[in-house]
Amino acid sequence: MDERTRLDAAALRADIPALNGLVYLNTGTVGPLPRPVRDAMVAVLDADMARGRASGRRFARIAEGFEQARALLAGLVGADADEIALTSGTTDGIEQVLASMPWSPGDRVLTTSLEHPDVLDAVRATARRHDLSLVLAGESGQAPEEVGSSVIAAAEGARLIVVSHVTYGTGAVLPIERIVAAVRRHGSRVLVDGAQAVGALDVDVHSLGADFYAFPGQKWLLGPEGTGALVVTRGAHHRPASAFESGTKSAMLWAGLRAAVRWREEHGHEHLLDAVRRGAALARRQLAGIPGIRVLTPTPHAGLVAFRLSDADPLAVATALGAQRIATRGIVEIGAVRLSYGPFTTERELAFAIEAVERLTLDKAVTAR
Repeated sequence: MDERTRLDAAALRADIPALNGLVYLNTGTVGPLPRPVRDAMVAVLDADMARGRASGRRFARIAEGFEQARALLAGLVGADADEIALTSGTTDGIEQVLASMPWSPGDRVLTTSLEHPDVLDAVRATARRHDLSLVLAGESGQAPEEVGSSVIAAAEGARLIVVSHVTYGTGAVLPIERIVAAVRRHGSRVLVDGAQAVGALDVDVHSLGADFYAFPGQKWLLGPEGTGALVVTRGAHHRPASAFESGTKSAMLWAGLRAAVRWREEHGHEHLLDAVRRGAALARRQLAGIPGIRVLTPTPHAGLVAFRLSDADPLAVATALGAQRIATRGIVEIGAVRLSYGPFTTERELAFAIEAVERLTLDKAVTAR
């Protein structure tokens, strides 16, 4: 690879103070903040404190900033700026779509058993509220193509299908394009949870064909919490994307997210994606080589790698790793520990984490339940 186009990992890491003394393998929950993101947010606070918050010029700058955010996010996911609604996160976007559908009692809403608990709660609440028929497709342990086939087989009559692009538990990449193409004949709309995809995987919503695509700012984009977007593609809804925005948006948070996306562009979006892909594949191979470890993440996958350590409590394993300054997450729903390989993670850090996991396989205090 040409030196001029290679990812400068040292420069990337220099912008993220949280990496000092911490092996950060939990970006799938919330990513570390780069310094330029913090600086952009502080600059907004400082300006508001110094100049007040009531001028028309300030409100015009804020509105312009929101337009810039829509354009930047659209560029990341292959959408048009007027298809972007700014939200407070993935679940917010999903709930906005669920609330906007013209439901009638008995309508079918289809999702999978592999969705994030917050999404499942939102779908179940909607089904109860509108007396809908809720259908769950897919099972834990199925290959991505099998999950896709399960969704397609259950799609007939479904008004809306809610499905992850990348499952939050194992990190499996589901065949969204195939699902969308197959369910079109039923007239079903497809709402995709992109929480573990955007920033870890090359995403083009128009190529996928999804009607709606929700994603956050705080995970793989390394932006502030309380930011996200919903793509509402043309023809997907009788309302424009702008109608899915609600409440007063924080100028500070959105300045931070704009800075996060621009910082990403400066370091090379494609290079960051490639670093995640290569690193996660390496983590999966190395974990699979440890006796007593069962890797749950199938191929294809994105930045997440989930594993089971014998019958150990995943929270106990995550806690034990945390005591060694290795940040991971225990996923109770699938009985696994989840690693997120960030674009800033080094092979040396991964080796340190792998050695720590290997030692835990021999630790009776952890493996005994």
